[in-house]
Amino acid sequence: MATSVTDDNPDQSGALASSEAVAIREVIVRTPGVQSVDDVRALRLEDQQLVITARLGFGRSTPVADVVAVLGAVRAGIRRAVPAARDIVLEPEVAAPRADANPPTDVFVIRGAE
Repeated sequence: MATSVTDDNPDQSGALASSEAVAIREVIVRTPGVQSVDDVRALRLEDQQLVITARLGFGRSTPVADVVAVLGAVRAGIRRAVPAARDIVLEPEVAAPRADANPPTDVFVIRGAE
């Protein structure tokens, strides 16, 4: 689930500090329930506050209540890690199946009762 934070400050006058970018990324990828992350962006406003946007992937069978709870946890985590984050816009979407979702059958061990 590799992701980077894109800094949307074309003139770099209010560029995102690397520590802020790392903190945002770490919060998102370490929040349980987030299956994938895409298109994380940060924009620093004139008052030095940040607007952060991201698309977060969830499994097809994830209940809506769980998605809402995870989005809230990500927002709270970002605000704790980066106090300058004013607006956090998270877009949930159905994630593609994980590469490890269908392991080969030779890794299964079935024990019999003895």
